[in-house]
Amino acid sequence: MLDVDGTIVPVKDGALPSKRVARAINKAKKHVHISLVTARPLFYMNKIFDYLNLSGPSVINGGSQIIDAKTKEILWEQTIAKDDLSVIIKTIDNSCDTAIIDNNNRSYHKSEVGSIDKAVKVAIEALSLEQADELLEKLSKIPTIAVYKSTSFADKKFALIISHASATKQHAILEIQKLLNIRTKEMIGVGDTYNDFPLLMACGFRVAMGNAVDDLKEIAEYIAPPLNKDGVADVIEKFILN
Repeated sequence: MLDVDGTIVPVKDGALPSKRVARAINKAKKHVHISLVTARPLFYMNKIFDYLNLSGPSVINGGSQIIDAKTKEILWEQTIAKDDLSVIIKTIDNSCDTAIIDNNNRSYHKSEVGSIDKAVKVAIEALSLEQADELLEKLSKIPTIAVYKSTSFADKKFALIISHASATKQHAILEIQKLLNIRTKEMIGVGDTYNDFPLLMACGFRVAMGNAVDDLKEIAEYIAPPLNKDGVADVIEKFILN
């Protein structure tokens, strides 16, 4: 179960895994199922799925949807209640750049909330650390949503990822566990940032990247080399191909 940004690619739109990581994933596919587990919507994942030639269930939109990486068919999803969506938008400051992803993976601006039937994710981008923490505190008071801080596509900025309370990376991985008929102890989780806590908690063996936030490293059983040293390839070579 591999996070994407900061784990297999840099936090940059259009980036692809290194050749070493791609080779390692290709070899690992012969022995285990590889799921990518990301906050990205599908339109930011298509190139990566196709480049790695993945198939079967992977997680997108922060845990709100499971799709088949090859066919792009939605296998499972959990949407945000419409009333909650309205409260979220009212809570967000007007200056925040906010995208709402619907269940067909189309992106809308927060001003278009009235035209959205089913939203799977709200992403608030380009926040300072202070803005992110302030909004996180406010939004966390809504009991029926989950909100996590993450790195942003904007350099040295943060993002908040909001989903239904039952649609975190942990929930989605548990659904994949059912789909594949595998046990928790058979899963390796690899991540780097705050919204990967649920990912690692769902897996039997927890790996933090060398570039991960310190809090994530504290719950990890193994610290891989950082992204720029192909840490995912190291994990695959050490624990799957060895």
